Amino acid sequence: MLSKIIIGSIASLGLAFSVASDQVVAQMNHQMPTTERAKITQFRRIEQPFSVKGAVTTVGLGLIGLEIWWFLLSKPKSQKAEAHDGIQEVGITVDGGYEPSRILVNAGQRVRLNFLRRDPSSCLEEIRLPDFHIAKNLPLNEVTSVEFTPDKAGNYTFNCGMNMFRGVIEVQPTDSTAKATPVTTTQQIQPELSLPTESATKAVKTPEGTQEATVTVEKGYKPERVIVEAGQPVRLDFQRHNLSKCFNKLLIPDFDLAVDLAPNQTTSVEFTPKYPGEYEFTCGMKMYRGVVEVKPAT
Repeated sequence: MLSKIIIGSIASLGLAFSVASDQVVAQMNHQMPTTERAKITQFRRIEQPFSVKGAVTTVGLGLIGLEIWWFLLSKPKSQKAEAHDGIQEVGITVDGGYEPSRILVNAGQRVRLNFLRRDPSSCLEEIRLPDFHIAKNLPLNEVTSVEFTPDKAGNYTFNCGMNMFRGVIEVQPTDSTAKATPVTTTQQIQPELSLPTESATKAVKTPEGTQEATVTVEKGYKPERVIVEAGQPVRLDFQRHNLSKCFNKLLIPDFDLAVDLAPNQTTSVEFTPKYPGEYEFTCGMKMYRGVVEVKPAT
């Protein structure tokens, strides 16, 4: 919103200055004798009044100062989350970006971000927090909550589905981290992911020993995380329903795979991961991502 106001102000100032300049020139031409006007048309230098030169200088310096402030000195608005019932909570308006775009929270405590989407742009219909493995759709004119627990201090970005608009979660260290509510045994068993259950799946082993899983390509990849074991062949079946050109290509760099995904068809990719770890797969434009989590062989 601020950028729109600034651009509108610059345009209005430029228009006003243009009109004023035209009026000054017209008045000068009207007051000049015919002989003087004839001389001007012979490519002679026109001496402008001092007031016009001063106005030009003032406007120019003002625009330069505005650009310096906008690109170098302006900082994203920040807001510290407020704790309610042990949860750090803050509301974020999604309208031409994120407001506020910098959120301050404490490490070791649950965080809830409430996104209110006002902008109908398709670019902002999804919110992603890559460091916490979160991706959620944002229905228009509704509040969508995202929850996670940052364990370590640092800066963590959140962005739209097309990675064009971004914000930052600044996690600050706190002495209360050690006093946080202890994690139950049931919670410890769960993977350290802020993902819905349907966003992660374990590959199913066939009688032939191949680990198979199906990934739907629609608004990103579902599931976003596929869990397999090292040392055994893997086959991922990608069912593409999204016609966006971004999904024309599938890339799995760690396994040297780059395949075309035909619309409304299933395309299979096969590889054998030798070592445990996390291996990323992306669309051709690297805007949407998923992870193959390779665990040690049992």
